[in-house]
Parts: sequence; structure tokens; C-alpha cells
Amino acid sequence: MSDDAVGKFLGDNFESTYQKVGTFQVIDGAKVGGNVAAYFCLSDGTVVHAVAGPLGAKDFLREARWAVDLRKLAASEAGGDVARYRVALRRGHLERLTAESGLRLPPNTLPRIVPGPPSAPTNAQIQTKAGRGLGAQGQVHVLLAYYPLPKLADLYTIVFEDVLKEKVSTLPVNTK
Repeated sequence: MSDDAVGKFLGDNFESTYQKVGTFQVIDGAKVGGNVAAYFCLSDGTVVHAVAGPLGAKDFLREARWAVDLRKLAASEAGGDVARYRVALRRGHLERLTAESGLRLPPNTLPRIVPGPPSAPTNAQIQTKAGRGLGAQGQVHVLLAYYPLPKLADLYTIVFEDVLKEKVSTLPVNTK
């Protein structure tokens, strides 16, 4: 990261990596097209928080700090119980969704959290009228409220294709 504060916070709290999943071109040294998503994951590849689309350094740092705070709160409340951990993560995403968009998801519409691995996320909730009316970050909060702590492998295609409206592709970067 080009911002020292962001780089230091990420270095102190995360293992950073990247993966190209879409296509774009580099023309005269500048990236043209494509998009970006950032995921804040646990060491097993489960997603605590995600950010859809590019952010400036100040906003990205705010999201990274929120992800760390949410993880710590969930761990504290869960006492080692994974289902309770997921409940706390859900609550955090529901609070952000309501605070940022005004949308309140009725508790009876959310899947019951049970011990064991979570069900794989689908795009169904963001394809509803309410879901389509949200911005990209609101849609991410909906996904993570319905499916708290999903595997990154199960989530990234939905975020990239359904939220960001990009296509996952293994084609190489085209330079001109």
C-alpha cells in the first residue's frame, strides 16, 4: 500500500496476498478496466469482512480496522464456540447494513446458524428488489449477514460477478 498508515496496520494485523481473477488492460503503463475486492480472512480462508470496489487509503484503513475490531469482539463473545462466533459476525454486518443503508433484515428471514461449517453463499439475497437497491458494500453486508464466515473460495465469484458486475477470468493481462 502506498499509504504508510494503511501499510503498517495491514502488516501488523494481516497476512496480505492478492489474486487476479478478472481481466483488464495496461495501456501506456496505466490499468484500464477491471475492478477490485478486498477480503479480510482468518487463517483458514474464512471471510470476516469484505470490501467491494476501490477505496481511498482513509476508507480502506477504516474497513480494515473494523474487520479487526469485529473479529476481536466475535472471539470475545464466542468463547471458542464457532456458531456463537458466526452470530456475532452476523450482528456486526447487520448493524453496518442498517447504519449505512437503512435496510433492516427481518431476523426470521436469516438462516439459522448451527454448529458445523456454514452453507455456501448464493447470490439470491442480493437479487431481491431490496438487494438490487443497495450499493456494492451494502450487498456485501447482506451476503455476510446471511452467510457469516464463508470460505473465500465460495464468496469471491459472487462478489466479483454479481456485486461488482465483472467476469471472473483466467486470461492474462493485455498490455499495449
